[in-house]
Amino acid sequence: MNISNKILSSWLLISGAILTLVIWVGLEPAIVGDYSSPQEFLGMMAEAGDVGALLGLLGAVFFLAQIVGTVMFARQLGEGDSGAAVANIAAILGIVLGAAIMVSNDLGLSALAAGSAGDGASAMVGAQVSFYSGASFGMLFGLTYLCLSIPMIAQASDMFQKVLGYLLGLLTLVMIISTLAGLDLADSILGIIIWLGLVVVLVLTGVANLRSSE
Repeated sequence: MNISNKILSSWLLISGAILTLVIWVGLEPAIVGDYSSPQEFLGMMAEAGDVGALLGLLGAVFFLAQIVGTVMFARQLGEGDSGAAVANIAAILGIVLGAAIMVSNDLGLSALAAGSAGDGASAMVGAQVSFYSGASFGMLFGLTYLCLSIPMIAQASDMFQKVLGYLLGLLTLVMIISTLAGLDLADSILGIIIWLGLVVVLVLTGVANLRSSE
């Protein structure tokens, strides 16, 4: 079966955004719990056992799938005319973002492995580095999708696609401004609205891209 890059990127955007939300907002908090420090992370993950580690791994894999879909979609827009250069910048930022996610997740899983092996000191070091390694994540994430929104608007073939581009740009602009202002939106109502809004926009973007390939 021959699957085009356009179809693959669309399904990665759709499935990655939805499944990441299911894991990180639904299953992991319900099964593992909400942790706010490296100590709590190690303790709750130890209590959850292999299920906690599996959820952490799946969450990272699905989020990476979303990022891969984003990079492929950005490269698709990079082949167009209007905003192509910005689309290529979005693709590069997406690759960096994906690498940062994998490094942070690997540190967390390595910390759990060290804890299971009885090396508490190494486990704590790994957990601390993993927990605090996302200081620039909000900015990098925001810049990736803000850059993506520009060619989305410029190359939109109908008003629906143009609106999706504007919504993506608005949501990520709020994320960038809050990061620059030093605001932590992780557990706030605004942060939840932004995340849910991004999921909806990315899913609809994937659907619109699928429809345009028919």
